[in-house]
Amino acid sequence: FGLTVEQTKIETFDNSPQRFVDFVNQNGNEPMALITTTSWVRDRRDSAIWPTSGTVQRATAEITLPVLDLRYYKLGYQLGWYYPITNDFTLYLNGELGYGGGYDDKQLPFFKAFYAGGPSSVRGYEQSTLGPRDVNGVLGGSRKVVGNAEILFPVPGLRQDRSARLGLFFDVGQVWLDQSPFTLSDLQLRYSTGIVFAWNSPFGPRKLSIAQPFNDQP
Repeated sequence: FGLTVEQTKIETFDNSPQRFVDFVNQNGNEPMALITTTSWVRDRRDSAIWPTSGTVQRATAEITLPVLDLRYYKLGYQLGWYYPITNDFTLYLNGELGYGGGYDDKQLPFFKAFYAGGPSSVRGYEQSTLGPRDVNGVLGGSRKVVGNAEILFPVPGLRQDRSARLGLFFDVGQVWLDQSPFTLSDLQLRYSTGIVFAWNSPFGPRKLSIAQPFNDQP
């Protein structure tokens, strides 16, 4: 549990995106927030370095109290599941959900938006580029869905080496604005597939992914 006072300074210019200008007009250029945070984690994996079975769950909540400038909430949940198919092959499934918004006629601040795409999200897309855009670039969103599926196995010839392994993966995800999608076509999900090399190096865990996106759009 946490309680934080946060002040954000925003400078706008003649060519600033209109949504930034509108936000400053509504909330000022140095809005303050009194934020309550709650997080919960349960880790039941058999190993944090080389997991082959078990689950890890994370839930977070960030909610402002209605005493300062900002009024918003952000909720997040992640579930990762490892299942040993054989002694060498492990199935890994991961899902992430994000949901946020404003209250008291306020909006979720643009600097608190959700983003997706990139090495730790939907691989094969540039970092934080999924979701709606305008002429100034990516907007972010108040809704997020990310899913990952991987088949993990030892590096050929290094079966006894538990510091490196390979995987085949399939990623899916998207970000939306306040309007929730109602049909499958509205989801406009983005996908990718590829291969990943994971190495527990002396400098910490490292991953290299080679991905091919599909259903990508301009």
